[in-house]
Amino acid sequence: MRLNVRFAGAGGQGIILSSVLLAKAYGLGEDFNISQTQSYGPEARGGACKAEVVVSDEDIDYMKVDNVDVFIAYNQKGYDKYCIDLGNSAMVLINSTLVRTQNPNHYEIPGTQIAEEMGKPMVVNMVMLGALTKLLPKLHYDKMLNTIQGDFPAPLRAINVEAFDKGYQYMEKMLEAKAESSRKELQQ
Repeated sequence: MRLNVRFAGAGGQGIILSSVLLAKAYGLGEDFNISQTQSYGPEARGGACKAEVVVSDEDIDYMKVDNVDVFIAYNQKGYDKYCIDLGNSAMVLINSTLVRTQNPNHYEIPGTQIAEEMGKPMVVNMVMLGALTKLLPKLHYDKMLNTIQGDFPAPLRAINVEAFDKGYQYMEKMLEAKAESSRKELQQ
């Protein structure tokens, strides 16, 4: 198994932190090889940014993502710049508050809206990470939760865990609604 994940957005949105947490969570107690890389412009905040994670049960001979399996876009600029080499089978999650696409197969998570409703717009990355956790193979809720709890100091831990959980629950409800819709179509 080799899983190639790319996060894209703007500096300051937590793109790199999301990828680091994902890499740590996949590495907890599992027999996976993990690679995490990042690329960003000279701007401290606001410039295009991407981070990539490769998870494999074999040795990783090339640390960069060559064929994107999973793409997560936090803003339109990141989506437009880094979606160019997506294959037809790539799983795509977008922060639908800030990203517009014409592809009905993309998972649309209103990450910024959820974070703003919490009164903490800076936790959009945790919302998106929660949604992603629900979708990824062999990534368990508890492992990601433990990773988040271990990475944040006490004053920031609760809000980040809450945002992660909201994203996870949002995706869970979305998947249940899709399954119900599919069942109804089959019955007709």
